[in-house]
Amino acid sequence: MTLNSQSSGTSTGARQSKIVLRIAFLAVSTVLVLIVTKFAAVPISAFNGQEFDLGDVMIFTVAWTFGPGIGAFAGGVGSGLSDASIPSPFAPFTLVIKGTEGLLAGYIARSVPSSAKSQTVFSRRTLSWILAGTVMVGGYFLTNWIGLGFGLLAGLYEVPFDILQVVAGGLIGGPVSRYLINSLPAISPATAKLAGEKS
Repeated sequence: MTLNSQSSGTSTGARQSKIVLRIAFLAVSTVLVLIVTKFAAVPISAFNGQEFDLGDVMIFTVAWTFGPGIGAFAGGVGSGLSDASIPSPFAPFTLVIKGTEGLLAGYIARSVPSSAKSQTVFSRRTLSWILAGTVMVGGYFLTNWIGLGFGLLAGLYEVPFDILQVVAGGLIGGPVSRYLINSLPAISPATAKLAGEKS
């Protein structure tokens, strides 16, 4: 076996390992979003599916740790399945809203060069928190008011609860994400690269 073929084999093995890890993190992240959204929840009105939950903690954690791809899929599918299991008319709207939330949180936070100062990283993460949170709060406001036709008051009623969810998501998800990113090298170099790369 030549040196080139050995190098090619190693490269292929690394790529395959990376794909397997990505699929594993995607699956675990989606299940965690689903479980937390479904079971760490309290109904806030008579409308089926209008709840206060801690699902945003997992969405921000996943998006900031693994990037926009996994953040969008886990956020949208995990949260959407939680609503669908009730069943709730919010499910298709949740799929889009929470998916967009995870996408924005991961994309904006990951747009910082790896050589950037910690202050820049913090500022980007804060910006991603605000913009992704605004999409989530605004999305459910419009869903309640126009999408499902519950009316303006129903839309306004949910806003403060959604803001609390976003605040909790960032305050808890930030430290958890940093812990995971710092802990991944102890698992394997491949997981560290997966968490540290732009995706």
